[in-house]
Amino acid sequence: MMSRPLARVFGSLQAGRYAWYVLGVLCLVYTCNWMDRYVLVILLEPIKNDLHLSDANLGLLSGFAFATIYSLTGIPIARWADRGVRRSIIAIGLSVWSLMTAASGLARGFGTLLAARVGVAVGESTCSPAASSLIADYFPPTRRATAFALYGLGISVGMGLGLILGGWVNELHGWRVAFLVVGCPGLLLALLVRTTVREPERGGREGSEVDAANYSMSEALRAIVSRKSFLAYALGLGLFSFSGNAFETWTPVYLVRSLHMGTGAVGTLSGLVEGLGGVIGTLGSGLLADRLGSGDERWYLWLPALTSALMIPCMAMFLHSNDGVMFVFYFVTLICTNAYMAPMVAITQRVMPLRMRALSTALLYLVLNLIGPGAGPWVAGILSDVFTSTYGVEAVRVALSVTLVGAAFGVILTLVAARRLSADIALRAAYNAN
Repeated sequence: MMSRPLARVFGSLQAGRYAWYVLGVLCLVYTCNWMDRYVLVILLEPIKNDLHLSDANLGLLSGFAFATIYSLTGIPIARWADRGVRRSIIAIGLSVWSLMTAASGLARGFGTLLAARVGVAVGESTCSPAASSLIADYFPPTRRATAFALYGLGISVGMGLGLILGGWVNELHGWRVAFLVVGCPGLLLALLVRTTVREPERGGREGSEVDAANYSMSEALRAIVSRKSFLAYALGLGLFSFSGNAFETWTPVYLVRSLHMGTGAVGTLSGLVEGLGGVIGTLGSGLLADRLGSGDERWYLWLPALTSALMIPCMAMFLHSNDGVMFVFYFVTLICTNAYMAPMVAITQRVMPLRMRALSTALLYLVLNLIGPGAGPWVAGILSDVFTSTYGVEAVRVALSVTLVGAAFGVILTLVAARRLSADIALRAAYNAN
């Protein structure tokens, strides 16, 4: 006989079974999003050899060019999602990025590959704004944290699948076929989204509405600038991601070049470590920050600072070890690189005025993407080119070691932000009261 707690959970799931179905579909879409984005990482070395590219070219493809387009197009697409049919926006975007992922396999040089990856970035920028809005309308406030956590698992699963599938298909059939294999399933998923996901009533799950329309941009800018903690930890988050994204992007290349591992083995290793480490880091940090932060909200910043401080020596030990223990440090590093995001996004909702949450969150992601996924892999690629004449195949290891400076400054800025956090939360309370 089913226990009462389990019966209540089961009954809750049954009562909202269509909402959970939609969440499952959106999680698949997000998994596809990150799989198509991250397959490039495991293919960087064969692409470099085939198309005769520099490491700076590879860093631009995997970092700055993608992140810049993704961030900038995401702002108008988010406004579109606030007014349009969100399921259709997701289906269109999914079709675009899937086609452009497959088209990446047809590239004949840097220019055509860059154009294809820009297309992937434009398509993928439709995903999270519209999906987040849908999730908020399908789930009540008391269940949204769980819903968003499950949706976020698409990152780790997608990255893992991209690395594993891309690595093995490349070994068996080449990097061009790998793009085709990873890109095509998204077209079927787009059809599933368009035909089975219903567009819910906007705001139907809210007990009250927040007037988000009646403020000027100058008022918004004054509110943002006055939050010293927000400015400091937003930059700190970008610097954490600068080091973390450089590491995640270039480690597979390092393992292929310096340890002479095949892309299949590297893809399997990196995919499993990335997937498991990502799940532990993402869910663990969110749960721990909520638990500790209930007593002192500064834990929402102290925890990312601590995990990033741990990331620095673990990453260094991985890069400068040559035995099996290096992969233990690899795993811990990837837990840490996935542990700073959720607490810092969560505390933003408490620091900024209620009417400006979307704007402040968009700004946080803009800083994150430009400094982290944008600059991190690109700078690491440039440094690798610079160091090649001195260090040869070890240049990637030296370049990644240098990027750790970013995380160190990020720790300092986040600790500074924590000192100002309580005052800024009080400032928001005063602002909302007016």
